Amino acid sequence: MADDASNRTEHDELHDEDFQFVLKALLAAYQPILEEQLRLAQAPEELKKQVESNPPNCEDEIAQANALFANFATEEVALRSLPPAARELLGPPDRWRWCLLHIRCCIIFGWLVCRGPRTFRAFAYYLYRYWRCVREVLGTPVSNPPTAQEREDFQTLVTALAAAFKPYLADQLASVEFPAGIPEQVISGQIDCFEGLEASGEVFERLIHQDIAPALLGSKAFEQHQQDPFLWFCRCWCLCAIRFGCCLARARTLRDAVRCLLWYFRCLRDCFQPLTCLITKPAMNACAEEQYFPGPGVLGVEIVGTATGGLCTHYTLEWKDAGAPPAAYTQVGIVYAPPAPPAGPGSCGKVNAPLGYLNTAVGPVPNSVSVRLCVFGPAGTTPCCIEVTFQIFRQRVWITSVEGVLTGPGGVLDPNAQLMSGGQVISFGSAVYITGRAWVGQCTGREIKRYTLWYQPGFVVVPGGAGWTQFWQVDYITPLQQKEIPDSEFTLTSYWYYQPICLPSPPFPPGTCFPKDWLAGTGWWTGPLIPGTSAPTQTFPIDPQAGPTWMAQQVFPINCNSGKYTLQLDVEDTLGNHYYDLQQIWLDNKEIHGKITQFAGVPPCSSITLSQFAPPGAPCNVSWPADLLGIAYDEYIIEGDLSIPSDNFGGYELWIKKDGAPDPGVPLPVPGPGAPPWGPPFVGTSRVGDPGFAAKCPTAVPPPPAGLELTNRLLTIDMRRLDAVCNPAEPGLTLGRGECCGYVLTLLVWDNSVVPAGSGGRHEIEHHFPICICNDLPAGTNIP
Repeated sequence: MADDASNRTEHDELHDEDFQFVLKALLAAYQPILEEQLRLAQAPEELKKQVESNPPNCEDEIAQANALFANFATEEVALRSLPPAARELLGPPDRWRWCLLHIRCCIIFGWLVCRGPRTFRAFAYYLYRYWRCVREVLGTPVSNPPTAQEREDFQTLVTALAAAFKPYLADQLASVEFPAGIPEQVISGQIDCFEGLEASGEVFERLIHQDIAPALLGSKAFEQHQQDPFLWFCRCWCLCAIRFGCCLARARTLRDAVRCLLWYFRCLRDCFQPLTCLITKPAMNACAEEQYFPGPGVLGVEIVGTATGGLCTHYTLEWKDAGAPPAAYTQVGIVYAPPAPPAGPGSCGKVNAPLGYLNTAVGPVPNSVSVRLCVFGPAGTTPCCIEVTFQIFRQRVWITSVEGVLTGPGGVLDPNAQLMSGGQVISFGSAVYITGRAWVGQCTGREIKRYTLWYQPGFVVVPGGAGWTQFWQVDYITPLQQKEIPDSEFTLTSYWYYQPICLPSPPFPPGTCFPKDWLAGTGWWTGPLIPGTSAPTQTFPIDPQAGPTWMAQQVFPINCNSGKYTLQLDVEDTLGNHYYDLQQIWLDNKEIHGKITQFAGVPPCSSITLSQFAPPGAPCNVSWPADLLGIAYDEYIIEGDLSIPSDNFGGYELWIKKDGAPDPGVPLPVPGPGAPPWGPPFVGTSRVGDPGFAAKCPTAVPPPPAGLELTNRLLTIDMRRLDAVCNPAEPGLTLGRGECCGYVLTLLVWDNSVVPAGSGGRHEIEHHFPICICNDLPAGTNIP
């Protein structure tokens, strides 16, 4: 019965007087072309001559399009294509002729684009021809060559085309990358000869919107018509015309062309539907999940619905606390979906599509809200309004920082964001505190059950799946634990302990206590503080008043617990749903190397004299250099990777002190020898020497290059600084003539990793070099 009704409707459409008029005009447009092709089919010699004398060119294609549609797209045909009610509503064509004039351009645009598979670049070419056609029929043709403003307008159109084309490419790429289900869909008939016919139509739908109107029509024409109540209808008509032209380009027979015309008539009837407003998502009384939408950059709830109508001008979205009166409705916190600007109002023509977003991060938003959609027509038209009430299931799941180091560009919700300080990516070692939010909830019957932390080698951007190792766990399974669920920033590397709160006695009776579980923050041991040793075992109770326990896991010992890793925060709710956040991190648990091997050519605990370094006469106006050799070296996190933070060498510094003087002594200038008063710089910023293959990380991947230990110059000391005659300004450091004393040289080497358990909050090594120095210079006057 339904098929009979459908056939009767199509029968009526086919025999409608206006449809018959337009059909005859379409067939009349096709007839000369078909007759010419038939004539050429009977004149092969002439056909060969035409092929030889007229190679393929773009202008022939444009000329053919104009020849086909010039006589068809007349004002009378255009008017009789519209429903009678629409013609009555629109009134005299003089009011909207600016719209009617460019419908032929729309038909030709669709016909040209859909004549064959088109790349994005080819699509841009036909967009250019469409733009020129529109400007010409509106009486403002594009200059030759285009002016600077016209070039800017066309760039705007191509940019809009790129945004409209991208989802099509993404869909095709997804099909290519995941083809497993396609054979079965073809065999079962889900994919047939009609597959993909809507794809180009969807590109047109995303391209032709109000934001491109100034660039398409020209700013003057747009300013003239932007307040016109027929503006949205003109967009709808043009889209119907583009898709009509596209359908004709694909038509294989005249029967197909007639069906294209039927669809065109139906499309135009849809353009004149009454104002329609509908919210399909969230549904009434639903639990709407808060999500992050990277396109608009919104954390909140997506509002999906319909906002259409023949004379629709715009729509608005508003929200309020579900229990508040209607006067509380506000647009603050509403972000509109494209093509409208984020601040709105919304653009008409949305059918079961994203209308906008309620931004739950912009300010306090209650757990239960009402959202109202209103679709507006011209002044005096009663708007169509509808509202839904729903609860918000919030998803505050992210890693904010490690040891106070925040994420860089992209922020906490970007899986590619790095932990940065001062514009540099930072690495971490030993035990680290991880901070963030791990909380979901507020819909009835749904709340957080537990959260876990996982790691995986390398930088990944897709959560879940295989390859992860769990290293931390916090459960909320008992009533006491559920009372303590944190909904703000806290230390994710926390554990439970039980400690009741006991009230003072008096005034309360002795033993008046309340049971309470507490979360205490601690550091996660990623690896040992000292390579070759074991990190502390971290075992914690699932329930602090009962077993069992869980054990934290270090990262893999390969590469000495170092390298690129991705951390995954996994929050599970009481229904078993999981919510994730990823954070990339560099871990550095490799050793740092530093030692002094020689001073002035002698090993530690040797003796030297100042006369070895002073020139004849021991003049005080020239330096007395003595080289200090050694190693100041930090292993690369990944051998061969010289970028930061794989190369996170911090520096080295040296001091010298006389026996009995306070530690560490006086700093030595690098590289020296310097001159009185021997000021900075005191820090060396480049590696010196090499500890050799045998001393480096034994599990390094890739392994370090083979080689023996190599020492080099750390700095040069000016030995006149130790002579009391040449340096009377530092009596605590110098030797009088004929005096001997023990000295200690101290080397400190460090890296830039954040190592909370390490001395100074970093990897560093200190090395001492004792030596006996005698001032054997003769007493007397030195040469100035």
